[in-house]
Amino acid sequence: MKKFKVLLVSFLFVVFVLGFSTSCKQPEETKPVFKLATVMPGSIQDADYNTIGYIATQEIGDEFGIEKAYSEKVAVPDVERVIKEYISDGYNIIWVHGNQFNSAALKVADENPDVTFIIEVDSEPTDMKPNVWYFHRNFHRGFYVLGALAALKTETGKIGYLGGLEMPFTHGEINAVKQAIKDLGLNVALEYIYAGDMNDPLKARQAAESLISRGVDVILSSVNLGNYGVYNALAEADRPVYITVKYTDKYAQAPQNYLTADLFDFKVPLREVVGRVIKGEKGGFLMLEYGEGKARYAQFPIRNVSDEINNRVKQIADDVASGKIQVIEKLDVIDP
Repeated sequence: MKKFKVLLVSFLFVVFVLGFSTSCKQPEETKPVFKLATVMPGSIQDADYNTIGYIATQEIGDEFGIEKAYSEKVAVPDVERVIKEYISDGYNIIWVHGNQFNSAALKVADENPDVTFIIEVDSEPTDMKPNVWYFHRNFHRGFYVLGALAALKTETGKIGYLGGLEMPFTHGEINAVKQAIKDLGLNVALEYIYAGDMNDPLKARQAAESLISRGVDVILSSVNLGNYGVYNALAEADRPVYITVKYTDKYAQAPQNYLTADLFDFKVPLREVVGRVIKGEKGGFLMLEYGEGKARYAQFPIRNVSDEINNRVKQIADDVASGKIQVIEKLDVIDP
C-alpha cells in the first residue's frame, strides 16, 4: 500500500511538472502572410507595358505561393482609393506599375509603415522611405542601343524619336540616342516629336507622318497603344520606313517595317524584391539591369537588317551590358 502511494505521488508530480512546463511554453511565432497587389494604368491586354506587369504579378505570385491580385485601367485620381482598398483586404505588398502613381503611393506608404510599396523611378532617390522599393527603369541604356541601330540602318541620314509626353525619362532616351550617334561618328540627324499621349493611335500616327515628311526613315517609338497609329503611317509611306519599339515583341504588327524591341522582363526585379520582402527587407533600391537574361535587353536577331548590322549592334548591346560602353544618364534637359 505504501509503495502504491509513493508511485501515485510520483505520477501526480510528473503530471504537474509536465503541465506546468507546457503552460509556460511561449506560443510559436506566426509567420506573416504576404499578399501581392499590382495597380496598372492601362489594359492588361495592351501587349505592352501593362501586359508585362500583369504577367510578372501572376507568375511571381505563383512562384512564391502567395495570393495576388491586380487592378487595370486605374486613373490617377482613383489610385489612392484603390491602394487603400487593397490594404484593407490584407494586401501588404503593393506594386504601382507606372510612375504617374508614385505620389499617391508614397503618401499612403507614410500612413501604412507595415505595408511594402514598389514604385518605378528614373533616377535613384536621395531620400528613400523605409517601406518602399524603388525600381529604376533604366530606359537610357536601351535607347543607346536602339539609337546605334537606327544610325547604322538609316539611308536618308535622318532618324526620329516619337514620344508620348515630355518627361525626364524621355529626355534620357533622346540624350542616349544622341550619344550613340556621336560615339559612332556618323553624320546622322535626330528629329524628335511628342504625340501628346502614350495611347492615342491618331495622335501617334500624325506625329509619325510629321517625322516621315521630314525625311526620317527610322522611328524610335516610345509610345504604347499609340504604336497602332504609327504602323498605319509606316504602311502608307511612299518609301520604306522602319520602327523600333519597347517593352514587348511587336514584329507581327508591322513585319515589313519592324527592326527590334527594347524588351522588358519585370519578373526579374519583382522576383528579387518579393523574395527580399519575405526575408524582412521592406524597402530598398533596385536597378533594372541591362543585359541578356536580365530585366532589360534588345531583341535579337534584328529584323530587316544585314547580318553585319545585326552583329555590330549585338556587340554594342553587350558592351553596354558589361559597362564597356558607359551611357550617360541625363534627364533634366535635352542636349542641343
